[in-house]
Amino acid sequence: MYLFIKAIHIISFTAWMAGMFYLPRIFVYHSEKKLDIKTYNKFLIMEKKLIKIIMTPAMLATWFLGLALILINNSIEFWILIKIFFVILMSASHGFFIKCYKDFYNKKNKYGNKFFRIINEVPTFLLLVIVFLAVFKPSF
Repeated sequence: MYLFIKAIHIISFTAWMAGMFYLPRIFVYHSEKKLDIKTYNKFLIMEKKLIKIIMTPAMLATWFLGLALILINNSIEFWILIKIFFVILMSASHGFFIKCYKDFYNKKNKYGNKFFRIINEVPTFLLLVIVFLAVFKPSF
């Protein structure tokens, strides 16, 4: 059962990351000044579906299954606490992206495409740290 849960955890994390990489790229194009209303609304639909159908369910599954794996192992090493900290940061990024979507929806976006190009790198950095912690399991 442990390996099945671990496999689904990896699949859910991968789906979550796909959304975390793609959504800010959509924001880059959505933030362009000369969009017609039809294109603007098309981006809103894409963002909403990505958040509600893929990203949020995958994030919740990642958290649930990750915590299940910790409970099954019945031990918490220090590296796991550090990993959880970075997963919390990833979840905060997810929340920020939802806020950005809501700002676009309410026509209150205050960020330009350069900001979204930079913020697009945050999930990549967090992913690197999380994966290295999970693979190497450092003892500090």
